[in-house]
This record gives sequence, structure tokens and C-alpha cells, in this order.
Amino acid sequence: MPKFTIIAFLTALLSFAQLSWAEEEGEEASKPEAKYVELSPAFVTNFGQGSAKLKFVKADVTLRVLGDESAQIVESNIPMVRHEIVMLLSSQSAEQMTQAETQENLRLEAIKRINAVMEEETGAARVDDLLFTTFVVQG
Repeated sequence: MPKFTIIAFLTALLSFAQLSWAEEEGEEASKPEAKYVELSPAFVTNFGQGSAKLKFVKADVTLRVLGDESAQIVESNIPMVRHEIVMLLSSQSAEQMTQAETQENLRLEAIKRINAVMEEETGAARVDDLLFTTFVVQG
């Protein structure tokens, strides 16, 4: 095999590898960065209506969204987001709040409700995740 053919083959292979690597770099750069939107102040609400003793829950909540645009849109809709979370927390029974999986169930339901409101208000689901940074039940 002539030297020229081997050199041409290796040059083409190297060029292809560099092009492939550059495309992967571009894909990573175009991924939106995770942003966190803290919902302040903390949520404090009563739950378990109908029981003899009032029970309360206090929760600090942070939302994870993808990109600055989503963060700005969520921040401009905070009153609706907070309303959904308060309604969800206050609708829980005393039995539900004492179950081990309650926080996870509430987290998943809150994401679903918030994204439904965001779709209705803005045309797209914006919340990627919801984090309870504190969660205290008293009662």
C-alpha cells in the first residue's frame, strides 16, 4: 500500500474524530443549565380537617427548572405555584401525613399540579423537580 494512501486515510480518520468530538461539545453546550427557584417564605398550613386537634405542616420548597428562561417564567407565576402547594398540603388527612412515603407522594403530586398550571398559563411544563429542603409535621 502506498504511503500516500495510508497518510490520506489517517488524516481523514483524524478529521472525522475531531469533527465528532466538536459535535459532542456543541451538544453539551446547548443543554440548558439547571436553575433553582426557592419558594420563600416557607409553607405553613394546617391539614387533617375534621380531626379533633389541629395539625400543621411546615415545608421549605425549592423548584428545579432547566434554563434561565424557565426560571424567569416560574418566578413570574409564583402566586399560582404557591397556591397549588398550599392546597395540596392542606388537603392531606392525618393518616396520610403519618405514612412513610408521604413526602415522596406529595413531591410527585406537587410537580404534576405545578406543571399543569404552568402549561395552562405559559403553554409548557417548566418544573423539572421539586425539593423539600425542610418538612416538619406537628400535631
